[in-house]
Amino acid sequence: MSKRLGEPAEADPASALPADFDEAAYMTAFPKIADAIRGGLFRSAHDHYRRRGAAENRLAEPRYRKALAANMQLRALSGPTSPAAPLDGQVPSNIDTFLVADGGWAVVIGWIDDRTQNLASVSVACADGRRFIARHIARCRRPDAEAATGCPPGTLLGFWALIQMPLADAAARGGSILLSCGGEPISFTARPRVMPTVALRDAVFEYLAGATYFGAPAVETCLQLARGVGEDLLALNQAVSSNITTRANVERYGRQGRGFVASIVVCLYGRLEYVFLQAAFFSAAAGAEAYEFVYVCNSPELTEGLQREARLAARLYGLSITLIILPGNAGFGAANNVAVRHARSDRVIMLNPDVFPRDELWPARHAALISTLPAEQTHLFGVPLFYDDGSLMHGGMFFEADTGLSVRPDGIVALSLLRVEHYGKGAPPDTPLYRQSRRVPAVTGAFISADRAWFERLGGFSESYVFGHYEDADLCLKSWQAGGAVWLHDVPMWHLEGKGSNRRAAHEGGSVVNRWLFTTLWGERVARDFHGSNPPGIGT
Repeated sequence: MSKRLGEPAEADPASALPADFDEAAYMTAFPKIADAIRGGLFRSAHDHYRRRGAAENRLAEPRYRKALAANMQLRALSGPTSPAAPLDGQVPSNIDTFLVADGGWAVVIGWIDDRTQNLASVSVACADGRRFIARHIARCRRPDAEAATGCPPGTLLGFWALIQMPLADAAARGGSILLSCGGEPISFTARPRVMPTVALRDAVFEYLAGATYFGAPAVETCLQLARGVGEDLLALNQAVSSNITTRANVERYGRQGRGFVASIVVCLYGRLEYVFLQAAFFSAAAGAEAYEFVYVCNSPELTEGLQREARLAARLYGLSITLIILPGNAGFGAANNVAVRHARSDRVIMLNPDVFPRDELWPARHAALISTLPAEQTHLFGVPLFYDDGSLMHGGMFFEADTGLSVRPDGIVALSLLRVEHYGKGAPPDTPLYRQSRRVPAVTGAFISADRAWFERLGGFSESYVFGHYEDADLCLKSWQAGGAVWLHDVPMWHLEGKGSNRRAAHEGGSVVNRWLFTTLWGERVARDFHGSNPPGIGT
């Protein structure tokens, strides 16, 4: 019999399912396959893989590997959950993950077909009778649940919620997860995995980064954050950061004393090889001995290597180096604020680990700016940064707003989100326009020189942002708001952009939250005074 037009090819018996095939990850990575299953073209994700996916090498695609890694991590972290005996008319649902942190937080991840009655609450009922209810619920797409229930793809069946639970040990002994849709609650027995709060935070942000929607992910994620779950994420992150920074360990190497021209503060993430290189390059200039280095490490696994590098660099190059080890990732803002508190000068320079001086005149140039320019021009300033090919990377920053469009089955939703741009990005190295001293809306945190008293008056970097992104722009706008202009002065530096840290999926989730937070805090002010490359708010 001939095959009808559009009918799937016959399954290849040789295309057996490999060990790393994950149905949920497969449909998360390829949402159109779920649509095809609903349309009757395939019986299941397994069927699609045998018929088409194996030949197309789908399991090797990065989006599948990313979805698979996220699913495997959550399953490894979570304990088993199982639904209670179903009641007549009970809506289809399931709990996939239940994590409880030793610091009093929990996360519940699952799905529910609540088309007829919206999911009203997610709560944990402990064995001792106490009940804790999520303040907010986030929704996302679950292609696997869509295929199982026959729901159209615009329906957000997935959900996740953060719950504050003062005594995590009570929840760990057993209880129930309750889903309420207005009628009798749906009950799931719950045996969660208890873990450190920092591990739960990272798992939640990794899940956020991998969440899918029918419409544009950036827009839809921010809309979910605005419904309240964004506040919960920020509260969780700040609880983690505060706990980490109160347990900092401080060691000093090399020359001790005070009277430094400035303290160079460097925040380290995941890599230590640049410590020795920075010491070599910065110490080669006359006058470098007047500056101290303060390294603060967000990656405790680097401790032994960092101690060795700091000890050797201080001894070989005659530098004063302070090493601050944090027992976890507190984020860029909180880590820098801790470092500034241990600095021993009246000026601080926030520096990325992959930034190096472009010439040996940097100490004289920087010191001359501080001593000769009016104080209002040096309260807070940045410098030109250059790529390794010599072209300009940064000549100050300005703000644009993107209007994202999310196309849904029921219409189109528009959302404006702020974006940071660099003046002169990619320009020839000696373009005067981008190197001359001038006011700019903001400068990058890769190099910020600030009067310490002014930095502290502004409250330092905001510690609300997650991991690292937008803290520099936030600090600059706080300076403008307090009456202090932000400047760019010509102390040229190399910047090996993106080389000084290791980026993970959780960081991507944090970046989405940070952009939403920055837009929420500063959207109106930027629109009025700082939008575009020639904004009225910077004056002349």
